[in-house]
Amino acid sequence: MRRYLKYLFQLILSPGNGWEDIAIADDNPQSIASRGFYPLIAIAALSVFMQGVYHHAEFLVLFMRMIVTFLVYFVSYFFGVFALSLFAEPTLEKRYDEARSHTFVLYTLGLVALISLIINVLPITSVMLFFLPFYVALIQWKGVSYMGVKAEKTGLFMIIAILGVLMPPYIFYFLFSFIIG
Repeated sequence: MRRYLKYLFQLILSPGNGWEDIAIADDNPQSIASRGFYPLIAIAALSVFMQGVYHHAEFLVLFMRMIVTFLVYFVSYFFGVFALSLFAEPTLEKRYDEARSHTFVLYTLGLVALISLIINVLPITSVMLFFLPFYVALIQWKGVSYMGVKAEKTGLFMIIAILGVLMPPYIFYFLFSFIIG
């Protein structure tokens, strides 16, 4: 998990260089998921209980939010890969690279999970934290060279990446929140 977090922080501090380092490392996506992404979303899910400390919510409600948080990121990972596999190929210079697509989605959702973790741990949610997904979109934009996107198709790829990878966790959480009530 340390390696995954290292690359996440590199993406936060210097998105262009972070994607270059990820490309050089060329890690196996299954390894990234099992050793980095899944533990991170488990920690993000467990951090929901911190809201109980600050807002005195019921245990059952927090437990359900924890499960929903984990499921949202888990399902979003597969949805994001599916969306890129369906729509991204016309924007790419070369053939669709499944490993890079998985990696791109894992790091994008990892950044969103970090935002969720920060929001859950802080006693007062700052309005500024809600603008952090825009920074994640900027990090995705810096990842177009990693994905091998044609220069003239960058805008289309960004629409696909934002709607297919960045937005699903928020949409799924909204939909699952109806279950919680």
